[in-house]
Amino acid sequence: MLTNRLNLLASIQSLPRDLRLLFLSLFLWTFGLGLYNYIWPLYLKSLNATPSDVGLVFSIGFLAVALTMIPGGILANKYELKSLLIIGWAMGIPPPLMYYFARTWVDVIPGVILLQVSAFNLPAFYAYIAGASDREKRATNFGITWASFPLGLVFSPLVGSALVSLISVRQIFLLTFVFFTVSTFFLFFMKSQPPLPKDPQTPKLEVPRSRREGTLLLYLIGAALAYSVTIPFIPLYLKDVIQLHPSIIQLLGATQALGAAVFGIILGRRADTHGRGSAIALRLISSSVGLFGVLLTRNPFLVAPMIFLVGGARAPSPIAYSILSVNRPKASRAGQYGFYLTLENLGFVAGSFLGGLLYTLNPTIVFYITSAMFFALAVLAALVFRGRGGPATSESKSEPVST
Repeated sequence: MLTNRLNLLASIQSLPRDLRLLFLSLFLWTFGLGLYNYIWPLYLKSLNATPSDVGLVFSIGFLAVALTMIPGGILANKYELKSLLIIGWAMGIPPPLMYYFARTWVDVIPGVILLQVSAFNLPAFYAYIAGASDREKRATNFGITWASFPLGLVFSPLVGSALVSLISVRQIFLLTFVFFTVSTFFLFFMKSQPPLPKDPQTPKLEVPRSRREGTLLLYLIGAALAYSVTIPFIPLYLKDVIQLHPSIIQLLGATQALGAAVFGIILGRRADTHGRGSAIALRLISSSVGLFGVLLTRNPFLVAPMIFLVGGARAPSPIAYSILSVNRPKASRAGQYGFYLTLENLGFVAGSFLGGLLYTLNPTIVFYITSAMFFALAVLAALVFRGRGGPATSESKSEPVST
């Protein structure tokens, strides 16, 4: 059973054709990102950024994402989805060149903002997956398609680890530019998904309409906050405290991404067969264990399996959004995703800013905070998100619920 779950090629082949193309495009994009992603905080430090400055850069990027989610959802209501995906992908092409020419950490901010604003099409991305999926395989397809993001980050740090010893990080940005450009090309071969028909009864912005939907929103915000307090600063911790070389940090970054890809696929399938709540809870608890493990060892070989566990910390997120897609099948795309994504990303803003301040005071305290929050969120998910199709079946009949 476990072998079947981890059969990546079979999982990808099980996707509809358009989602296979989306998988390939996102894989190539994240491959380019992964060439520098895990040493990005170290690059900022080389540009005279302090840990607080690093946290500020992350916060600015997350804020830029947050401000685009509701407008992006509204655009997903009104316009064809493939076009929105292509526009967003194309907007991400220039930032690597902007990083190449940066001379201080402040100089990277315009590129960070543009790259993060390109994520305005995230509601369209989720909506495209939902539109191309059967209801009974929706969580599975969400999990597998999303897994292309960390999967690209598995292989590229291996390349980046070799490159960082041969060329400068600035030159690596030029390779990232090439991969971003090529990844955009494959989106043109996907089928179009038309805009939603206009319905005056469907609001453009839908807030939670039940206690459990409110709890889902609380979970998304809390998970984003917990994640961003620590995860962006792990490369700094590995460099400052464990004193690892950047090439080793790249390899550990690949290990982290491998964990994200593996758990993303496993969680999607487990959510469809055993229930969303238990899948989310198990993943958060294992990530919490991984964070504690990082603190307890200084050996890179022992750190690697702990980093692998930490890697799946974001895997529950697409499962959470699959709950929305099932519970509100007739909701607007902005209503399903825009409002929730906005507040989730505001959680990233607060977490990364707070994490930068706390890391400056004590690099270990952020690990304890995130571990405790993950455990609390695991309990919340296990209690609230029971059942395979969404929240518990005791939900009010006025809301569609899958069993």
